[in-house]
Amino acid sequence: MSSGRLAQLLRKRAKAMLEGAKWRYERGEYDLACFEAEQAAQLGLKALLHELLGRAPRTHSLTELLGVLRNLLVEAELDELVERVSNFVMEFRKDLWALEEAYYRGRYGFVEYDAEEAKRCIRIAEKLLKLLEEVRDEIRKGSPSDLP
Repeated sequence: MSSGRLAQLLRKRAKAMLEGAKWRYERGEYDLACFEAEQAAQLGLKALLHELLGRAPRTHSLTELLGVLRNLLVEAELDELVERVSNFVMEFRKDLWALEEAYYRGRYGFVEYDAEEAKRCIRIAEKLLKLLEEVRDEIRKGSPSDLP
């Protein structure tokens, strides 16, 4: 499968995971809502990296994946996008860590999230996916030579 088709598939799955997280939230399944919100964010990041690099790092860490994206944008001298991604990470650092933790706690531990925590996980996943779409759109406006 080409990296473009894989990116498209990952984006589709990210949206489905986010919808699943919202559905689980409505059913009161807050731990699974958090897990699926994290999966949506992770898949969204990997989709964009596949599109830009032809691959994505083999990590589940949202902060690592965001670092890879930021570094790619630095190399391409896309300063405005670097600033937007950096500002997002700084502003939502604690939320990103909480979302990242939902992957490990939801998958490997016995944990129960409450409604507020689940709402927070869904909200940050939505914001991240929106940012990724904006970054993607801005890059597409530029020339293909904008990326290394």
